[in-house]
Amino acid sequence: MQIHQPADLNDAIRLLASNDEVRCLAGGQSLVPMLNLGLVDPPALVSLRHVAGLDRIERGEDGSLSIGAMASQAALAAFQATGQHQVLVQAARQMAHPAIRNFGTVGGSLCHADPAADLPPAAVAAGATFSISGPGGAREVAAEDFFVDYLTTALSDAEILTGIAVPAPASNSAGHYYKYARVDGDYATVSVAVSLSADAGVCSGARIVLGSCAQVPLRLDEADAALVGSAVVDGSVDTDAVARAGTMLQQAAEPLDDVRGTAAYRRRLIPGLVARAVARAAAEIGT
Repeated sequence: MQIHQPADLNDAIRLLASNDEVRCLAGGQSLVPMLNLGLVDPPALVSLRHVAGLDRIERGEDGSLSIGAMASQAALAAFQATGQHQVLVQAARQMAHPAIRNFGTVGGSLCHADPAADLPPAAVAAGATFSISGPGGAREVAAEDFFVDYLTTALSDAEILTGIAVPAPASNSAGHYYKYARVDGDYATVSVAVSLSADAGVCSGARIVLGSCAQVPLRLDEADAALVGSAVVDGSVDTDAVARAGTMLQQAAEPLDDVRGTAAYRRRLIPGLVARAVARAAAEIGT
């Protein structure tokens, strides 16, 4: 097997386009185990480690956040986030273990698109947009449109995820990521990513996203709408509105049976975990 280490993004795209079976290598924390197990056998790997500019994490003058696809999960976990950006940082802090986070990349985890992973629901909750480059040029895709099926994304042949853009947080907002797992560092049995904003004690914006409850991160417009307009006062939320949102998500969920829990068990967890995650996000707003 050949391993290419281009220093230029265009060279990386050209190498990927040379053969449909060539794979992109980021941190290797998902791909290398798959190689060892014989699940994939590409003729060549294209490492992005030396491509300049892909490992940045920057806050813009307007408060927006720009995360390079090759930024390590550990770097994101250490970032001092504010407002709704907190949901991404909290998710990164709960990914696997320090040794994995040091090598694993933000883009690698997102492109692997495991529905039980931590970053996909957090990216959707944060309202992120993904920057993609390929033979046909550059384009942008909303996070919730990037994940299209189990382990499947909107990336076309020879396209590379280069960065994640997160809009500036609202002035009175917070994000929270709650993960229910069998043991520390495991994939989620169920996870809930929440971003909330409030104005004069009333919820003005909400995004609630479930992980490990469908083939892609699960978000419903109607569940978010159930919170908008409800009271968010002194860190407390309208429990009836939260219960309605949790029930909607529970009814829409299509979890799998696996070693981390049955589908029925996961569905039973959803309302309580949604309530807990929303309450913690509201507490962090501190209105």
